[in-house]
Amino acid sequence: MRVLSADGTLWGAGVLVAPKDSTTAGAHVLTCAHVVEAAVEGTSGGRLLVDLPGRDWSASAHPVPAAWSPPPPLDGPAPGVSLTDRCDFAVLALDVGHPPLPRGCGPLSLAPDPVRPGHRVSIIGYPRDAPAGLIATARLAGAGGPCPEWVQLDGMRTTGAVVQRGFSGAAVWDPDGSRVVGIVTAAHTDRSTKVAWMLPADVAIRLWPPLSGAARPPAARTCTPPSLEKQYELADALLDVPQIGYDSGRALRDALPARVRRGIRDHPWPRQQLHAVVQACTDHREGCPALRAALLTLGGDSESALDALGILDRMCCSGVPGSGGGR
Repeated sequence: MRVLSADGTLWGAGVLVAPKDSTTAGAHVLTCAHVVEAAVEGTSGGRLLVDLPGRDWSASAHPVPAAWSPPPPLDGPAPGVSLTDRCDFAVLALDVGHPPLPRGCGPLSLAPDPVRPGHRVSIIGYPRDAPAGLIATARLAGAGGPCPEWVQLDGMRTTGAVVQRGFSGAAVWDPDGSRVVGIVTAAHTDRSTKVAWMLPADVAIRLWPPLSGAARPPAARTCTPPSLEKQYELADALLDVPQIGYDSGRALRDALPARVRRGIRDHPWPRQQLHAVVQACTDHREGCPALRAALLTLGGDSESALDALGILDRMCCSGVPGSGGGR
C-alpha cells in the first residue's frame, strides 16, 4: 500500500491492518511518522491518500493522535539522551465511507513476538523511479540503528532491489509465518552497504495497544518430504559454505550422529556427496536438527552458512526435533 499527499505525491508505503477493538473499529494503515510529516506539509487538516497501485482503489486517511512516535535523529543521539520513545511510527485511520477494498486485498496480520536474527524477509517499496513497486529481500541482523528499538536489515542479493527511499513504512513480510514482522523506518544513505532498519511489529503493538487485535502467531506448517529440487537447493547452498565445500562435505557428514550418517557413502562428485547428506538427514527423524547443529558448528555465522540455514529451516519446519520426516 502506498502513502501519498492529498495532491497525489508519493511519499512512502504503509501496512493495512484491522485492529479488533471497539474504539478503533475499521481499517487502519501503519506507516512512519516522517512519511506522514512529509505528506501533510503544506496541506490543511492533515489529510493524506492511501492507495493500492494498479487496483483502482484509493482512500482518504488521517493520523491517529494516540498512535504517534516521532522519528529519531539519523545522525546519532547526543550524549546521555534516550531515544526509546522516538521510533518513527504512525497510524492512519481511513476516513468513514471509504470505497470497499478490491477483491483479494485485505488487512495483514502482525507478529506479536520478536523474530530471531538471521530470518529472511521480503519487502515491497515504492521508490519514485519505480512507483508501481519493487521487491527487496533482506535478513534480520539484530538490534541496531538510530533508535534502540529498531532492528537492522541486511540486503541479501548482489543484484536486484535494495531498501531505499520510498520503502519507508513498508511491511517487512515473513514468508514462513505469513505475517508482518515490522515496518521499514530508514535506509543507509550509501546504498552499496544494503543496510536498512525496521520497527518490529511487537514494538508497534506496544506503542499502540489496539494493534494487539491484529496480531496472530505464525501460520501452522505441514511438514512434507522435500522435493528433489529442494534437496539440491540445500546441497548447493551447503557447497557454498567454505568450511563444508572444501572437502565436498565429508566433515559435515562426520559431524552428524552415527545413526543419522549411517549409509552415506563417499561420492566422487561434490554436489552428489552433499545431496546424499541432505537426503539422509531429511529421511531420518533426527536428521534436520542434527544437520542444523553441524552446519552451525562448521559454518558459524558466516553469510553462506546463514543462507544454507535459512533453506534448511524452511525445508524442515525450522529444524524442530522430530520434524524432519521419515523414520
